[in-house]
Amino acid sequence: MAPAVGTGRWLAAGRELLAARELTLNLVRRDLKVRHRGTFLGMLWSLTTPLLIVGLYYFIFTFILRTSPAVDHPRPDGQNVPFAVYFFCGLTLWNLFANSVGASTDSVVGAAYLLHKVYFPRAILPMATVGSATVTFAFELSVLVVITTLTVGLPSLHILWVPLIVVIVVVLAFGLSLLLSAVTVFLRDVSHFVGVAMQLWFWGTPIIYSLQYVGDRGAFIKLLQLNPMTGCVVAFRNVVLLNRAPDYRLLAYDAVAAVIALGAGAWVFGRWQKVFSEVV
Repeated sequence: MAPAVGTGRWLAAGRELLAARELTLNLVRRDLKVRHRGTFLGMLWSLTTPLLIVGLYYFIFTFILRTSPAVDHPRPDGQNVPFAVYFFCGLTLWNLFANSVGASTDSVVGAAYLLHKVYFPRAILPMATVGSATVTFAFELSVLVVITTLTVGLPSLHILWVPLIVVIVVVLAFGLSLLLSAVTVFLRDVSHFVGVAMQLWFWGTPIIYSLQYVGDRGAFIKLLQLNPMTGCVVAFRNVVLLNRAPDYRLLAYDAVAAVIALGAGAWVFGRWQKVFSEVV
């Protein structure tokens, strides 16, 4: 009977989150408004910022560092990919993950005033933060597709893999957000640790370099492949920039890791959420 009870609890939690979708959307809108409050361009900064970043990267990598074209798998048409665009492509997906996890860590603690006023599914707090990061990612993705089209040509049908890749990253980020936001309620130092951990994780993900550059270095390459963001970044760059199919093996591993992270995060969050209002 235990599995049935456990399944019923998960289904009930899912229905509760679905019923609170309007509140979740309101929290997402609030987060986006707060982020751009008092600015002249408002939400247009979500579009302007990535454009400025691409221009800055292009200037630095082309005229100052004079980097060579990206050394990942070549495009089928033989077109060279500017390193600035190559870097921005990986960074776009990484920002979705890092911004989701980083901002969600304090989501429960930062909403203490709400916890004491009214009951609602506590999980929508990290969920709303991940949703806000996803909206910002959509703007950056649109800029990336336009820049890619202008610099190396139209993307192929492989770009249809993008929604699945994004879902895997969002599930992974949400799972970790549930876990970290719950732990932060009891141990406030976690938010500081997450900032440092994200910096280390960034360099352990092939964003500014490729797996081809690392080469076959035995244990080191295997360690990089154990990173659940590696397959997603490689796949995202393949389908958006290089007109190639994703690495199915790495992507499948990342999908499994994301589901495990979601399960672990939901279990911890579900066990501790009853006392959140007492602690914060």
